[in-house]
Amino acid sequence: MSRYPNPLTLMLVILIMPCAGVAQTASLGFIGGIQGTFLLPPVTPAFQTASITTRFPTGTGSIGYTSRAKPFTFGPTVEVSLPRGLAVEFDALYKRLDYNYKFIGPVSGLLAFKEDQNIISRWDLPLLLKYRLRNIAHRPYFSGGLNTNYIVNTTDSQRLAPDYQDHPFTLPPSHKPPSELRYRSSEGVVVAGGFEFSLHRIRLAPELRYTRWAHENFHSVLFRSNLDQAELLVTVGLVNPQ
Repeated sequence: MSRYPNPLTLMLVILIMPCAGVAQTASLGFIGGIQGTFLLPPVTPAFQTASITTRFPTGTGSIGYTSRAKPFTFGPTVEVSLPRGLAVEFDALYKRLDYNYKFIGPVSGLLAFKEDQNIISRWDLPLLLKYRLRNIAHRPYFSGGLNTNYIVNTTDSQRLAPDYQDHPFTLPPSHKPPSELRYRSSEGVVVAGGFEFSLHRIRLAPELRYTRWAHENFHSVLFRSNLDQAELLVTVGLVNPQ
């Protein structure tokens, strides 16, 4: 669980309540995109993984992790417009952060092969204050705020083999949190920039968004969450009536 009070609640009170009397319109939309884009590949993988070779009395083996995190993210978005080019935006972005753990060791008669296939579902809940540059083509904007993530589901399927001569067998899936999970939720600071334009009655807004998380959801010697998260997102919604 998170070590701190949820900052989104505090920011929501600070930003929304004073603006409730001057809000102009509210709009719903869909936001989606990819994480770990080709623009910033070294910074944005969901996990930092490693493998090592270790020596046993009967030979050498290996222990390691591999990431199977999906690059896509998507979910609903709501925006409340304010005077002077300001707006408040709240998103709910779904992510799949799957990964594998594998152990191979020459331990005849005992466990010689073990693989954990972990399926992880996480929601990111950013709350942003947005500013649009008015009277400029394609309406560029900048935004910043707080982000909170929450892991809602973990599923672990284990494949085991007691000896190299045996074929691995699969145990029934388990929803017990994996040992690498340290915090089910984390907070972070988010900044973004993009532009928007209209296509008939559809509003499109591509943007580049960066989040710096306060601490990792997952952490072990050979495996940890990346604290840097960069995403290329596109918001799709209806044009607000003037």
